[in-house]
Amino acid sequence: MRWKIETLTFDLVDDICLGLQSGMVTEAGLPPTHADGLGPLLELRHTQPNVLNGDGGRLWLATDSYRELLRNMHVTDAWFEHASGHQGYISVDRLRRDELAWTNFVLRAKRAAIAVGFSDDYGAKLTAAIGEFYANVIDHSGHVETGYVVYSASPGRFEFVVADAGVGVLNSLRSNPAYAHLVDAGTALELALDEGVSRYYTEQGHGFGFRPLFVGLANISRYMRFRSDDHSRSLTRNADGSIDAQTSQLATTNGFFCCVVCDVEIQTPTNHPDQAPKNAERG
Repeated sequence: MRWKIETLTFDLVDDICLGLQSGMVTEAGLPPTHADGLGPLLELRHTQPNVLNGDGGRLWLATDSYRELLRNMHVTDAWFEHASGHQGYISVDRLRRDELAWTNFVLRAKRAAIAVGFSDDYGAKLTAAIGEFYANVIDHSGHVETGYVVYSASPGRFEFVVADAGVGVLNSLRSNPAYAHLVDAGTALELALDEGVSRYYTEQGHGFGFRPLFVGLANISRYMRFRSDDHSRSLTRNADGSIDAQTSQLATTNGFFCCVVCDVEIQTPTNHPDQAPKNAERG
């Protein structure tokens, strides 16, 4: 266990969730930790919902920057930070029911991205990507009412999370006879992310579509992390524009969770944006 780490990273979330699920660790034994990133905090909330109460307050975890967000995620289907607008949340069910909700969300998220340094063009690309991700929740989760979208903007950085507590990628793919033989969630994630396959017998227009999204965000995305069942698939952009991909077995989570982290400093890479993932590894 990496208990010396005091910042809530994805690695620490992995350790906490695995320890809690295996019974090797209790909440009373968790280290004092500060959450300063959206993705790890929401993945912890998604995988171990009982660890956080309604407003995220726990003695071992400081969530000051996200306390209001967590509280509103618990009690409402849409919320935007009043002071700066740099954080926002909306349920996928609200987006599906309210025709104006998506337009409002796009305007707020794009405004937040531009305010922290992204160009108007990349602000539009970010919101378009979020739209594609939440459309996948509608198409593939089987439980649209559990889906949600969250963004957080800080100087030079824009993060967003799209997640649901649906059937998960493996079960979704297995409903397609062509992939009924799959038993490994890691393989299912790789197929969905790298090849765009889906549960639909005819996949045109119905694939998960994450690979094209990553290409579309190539100029600004630094890190992408996808979680489903007991695996993760991470895509990390290097300084030269190449992409390292890794699949790892972790604690079990519900449905599907993805986090995308984009940085202003890599808006204009030297490499072609179609640079394919390399150095694919299994962890």
